[in-house]
Amino acid sequence: MCQMIEGLIKSQCQDYGGLAVICGFLVSTVYLLVVMNLENSIELFGEEQYGFKLIGFFLGILVLGITCFVDDSKGIPSWVKLIAQVVAACIVVACGLRIENINLPFIDNKIWFQDWFSYILTVCWIIGITNAINLIDGLDGLSSGITLISCISLIIIFTLNSSPLIAILLITALAGAIVGFLPFNFNPARTFIGDVGSNFLGFSLAIISILRCC
Repeated sequence: MCQMIEGLIKSQCQDYGGLAVICGFLVSTVYLLVVMNLENSIELFGEEQYGFKLIGFFLGILVLGITCFVDDSKGIPSWVKLIAQVVAACIVVACGLRIENINLPFIDNKIWFQDWFSYILTVCWIIGITNAINLIDGLDGLSSGITLISCISLIIIFTLNSSPLIAILLITALAGAIVGFLPFNFNPARTFIGDVGSNFLGFSLAIISILRCC
């Protein structure tokens, strides 16, 4: 009987690797933000209002984390998760983070969007990228490995394009959290990222890619 209970606990804990990724990301991010703000290396509540945008980002993570944790534990309908994704995306948009324009390739012009279209586009982008990473989470190390490759690519792009320091900080922290998790997720996996982790990875990629343009 004790062996059955122990096996059940272990099988349940295997699906919660995403919580470790989120904790690693948040601890490193908050620490760096506090230190850099004290050193005046970054301005969180200046003209760009990065502080409010980050608050929206963290609240969105909280909404998705709670919903997906319940899904990993007991299982919930897919439409409930979709509602949580919409709510998280709307919180981010309400805190001032949105896609305002796009750059045309090979042309030094920008296409600026109307406010109403910008809101819709941003919400659709966040939901789309979140589900893209979530849906590929079918093999050991697949979603986390692809996200790590995306992070490395974005770090290079951010550095070459002189992107805001906050975007480089966040994408580097996300890459570091994944690197710490991946050794435990390679085949044969000892733990799995679960819906909590896969939704978090997609949500974070979507937000950081928008933040880079702010």
